[in-house]
Amino acid sequence: MDTNTEMSTADSLKTIQQSNKDMIEYFNHDFISKLEEVQSLKTEEFELKIKIDELTRTLEIYSFRNTSSHNVFSPFAVDPTTNEEKYTQIEQNLKDLKEVKSSLSEKITGLEKEIDELKARISSLSSSNKVIDSLLAQNVLEQNDKKALKEAEERLREQKEALEKADKEHSSELLKQDINHGLRILMLERYFRQITAIKINDKIRASFEGNKNKLDILSWMIKSDVNRAKVTLDELIEANNELSKSIDSVLFELTNEPDTSKPVWTLLSDKFKELSDTHKECMIEYKVDCPDYDIKIPQIVTINLIYIIDELMNNVFKHSNANKVTANIYISSRLIDVYINDNGIGIDTNYTHTAPWYSGLHRIQEIIFLMKGTFSIDGDIISGTNVRFSFPINQD
Repeated sequence: MDTNTEMSTADSLKTIQQSNKDMIEYFNHDFISKLEEVQSLKTEEFELKIKIDELTRTLEIYSFRNTSSHNVFSPFAVDPTTNEEKYTQIEQNLKDLKEVKSSLSEKITGLEKEIDELKARISSLSSSNKVIDSLLAQNVLEQNDKKALKEAEERLREQKEALEKADKEHSSELLKQDINHGLRILMLERYFRQITAIKINDKIRASFEGNKNKLDILSWMIKSDVNRAKVTLDELIEANNELSKSIDSVLFELTNEPDTSKPVWTLLSDKFKELSDTHKECMIEYKVDCPDYDIKIPQIVTINLIYIIDELMNNVFKHSNANKVTANIYISSRLIDVYINDNGIGIDTNYTHTAPWYSGLHRIQEIIFLMKGTFSIDGDIISGTNVRFSFPINQD
């Protein structure tokens, strides 16, 4: 299959996918509208049922009066004609209400059938789009020939040239974007330094001060109360053990990096296996495609790739309510391309504004920006969340 045919196929799939999305949006609007209508009709049906029950009980009372003999203990005579007229009127009202209720029930049944059909259509279109997503991802990941790789490299080269050779009309805006990225990066670094300082103060300094007080008490008790001094000494030993654990915890957070002596594909497999063992409630499928296992990847690239994937997966477990995640990773000598999809509730399109500026996703965006890469994330309750990012390995 030549390149033009491959591009034509991908474009056709994207066109179909967009058409499916438009139809999903249309059907979804109709689906919600009909649900609201059914809810309103069911409320009306419930109110009718109450009225029918009340009239039925009233009818039974008048039926009893018409068929019963006069109560000898009652000082009032019952007019049978009046009762019969009321009985007939109530019976007619009851009949009318039952006809209305029957009509409502038929309408509700019809609407519920239409809702089921819409749900089936939305589900079918959503399934179709997921298949198309997989085909598009597979189309990118399986293009390992030189021409496909050259196209991917060309896209990255064009992005780099667009920044370097932007004309005067756009240079101001590009500079502003770079400044904003720089400011956010500095803010993130300062934020994480502050968090570390707070942890050191709360976990370590507080322990030191507590131990200092215990030492003061111990020095006094050694002279006055040996038994109590032994208890205080035990407390001091335990406090020192806790202090050691706190120091280890802070050091782990500061130096927790993957073992880059291992190949990146091994680290990725280990990471996904670790996540699968930790989160058994979520099925994780992953594929690492690397045409050349002799590739030398810079240590900093490996560290940040593992961090980004770990942070994205943690976001899935915390926020998406998904029970299945698919990850496809393509590694060449020039670039890394990653696609992750989950079947969760999607993501707010305004997450960049609604999420805290120090959130994990914002940090990921700035790391990828520093690595001259691209990052995109979108999704909804039907298609789940789609994350894609890529960055060059060499900046030459």
